[in-house]
Amino acid sequence: MDPPRNLDTKLLRVFACIYQSGSVSVAARELDMSQPGLSTALMRLREQLQDPLFTRTTGGMEPTRRARALIGPVRQILQTLDKDLLAPPQFDPATSTKEFRLALSDIGEGIYLPLAIRSIQYTAPGISLRTVVMPPRELEEAMASGEVDLAAGFFPDIRGTQVIQRRVGLHSFSSIARVGHPAASEPLTVEQYAQLGHIVVEAPGRSQEVFDQFLREKRIRLKVLLRTPHFMSVPIVVAETDAVAIVPQALADFVRNYGGIQELPMPFVPPTFQVNLFWHRSAQNDPSNMWLRELMISQFPALRARRYARNGEPRGRRRA
Repeated sequence: MDPPRNLDTKLLRVFACIYQSGSVSVAARELDMSQPGLSTALMRLREQLQDPLFTRTTGGMEPTRRARALIGPVRQILQTLDKDLLAPPQFDPATSTKEFRLALSDIGEGIYLPLAIRSIQYTAPGISLRTVVMPPRELEEAMASGEVDLAAGFFPDIRGTQVIQRRVGLHSFSSIARVGHPAASEPLTVEQYAQLGHIVVEAPGRSQEVFDQFLREKRIRLKVLLRTPHFMSVPIVVAETDAVAIVPQALADFVRNYGGIQELPMPFVPPTFQVNLFWHRSAQNDPSNMWLRELMISQFPALRARRYARNGEPRGRRRA
């Protein structure tokens, strides 16, 4: 005859419990079943396996030869179910050596990496981070496959229904110049500001596209002194020359802490852009991904404490 199909794992638990206890009543009590219900389950299993499995004796339920042959595989199946399928996934950041992969935009690296490193360095010393850069379409696929755990920053092209996002806040841009720059002595007109020697960053980050579009709409053409794909070299050049640069506010806040750089008020209010956290729905209940998200979210008060004001607004009207 054909082997049974769609065997109910509950029946296997009934079989293993009767085998272990040698009693229908004891097995029913241990499995929190009624005795008639357990007897019905045993009857179904006997029908499917075409074997009585147990015979009633004065010493209890005696297993048949078929039952003795089955108990090992059945116990292994139940152990695999309980250990690998039914047990809730565990994640202990204090002992984990997992490498998390983060997709960060230009602004994302400046905002999140210091916060993330500071948070994990002492509470999760075995965990490491890897940052990646990829186009939005590839990024959605990478999050779906688990190649990327979390994305953070400005990614306006991520719109898939399988990607969950949480807003961090609005961010903007700042103009930086060296301390003592001659243009900082008095307010500039748009024309005067545009004629300063500007450093323009042509990086893959989408936040720069926001500002470029803003300039086109306002018909403002900057006099460009240098074009570079690297944000981090800009403050060095600015500090040593009379060149100025428009950078994400997070970068301007960072370099001002190290001296030699000051904010140069712009004669217009720059645009804002929204920064989010992104993760795939398939990782929504993954404990390691949940821990990473909570770690980032726990730093939101620190992010809000930094006032990413829109450079160029009149004093007293600056907004976070």
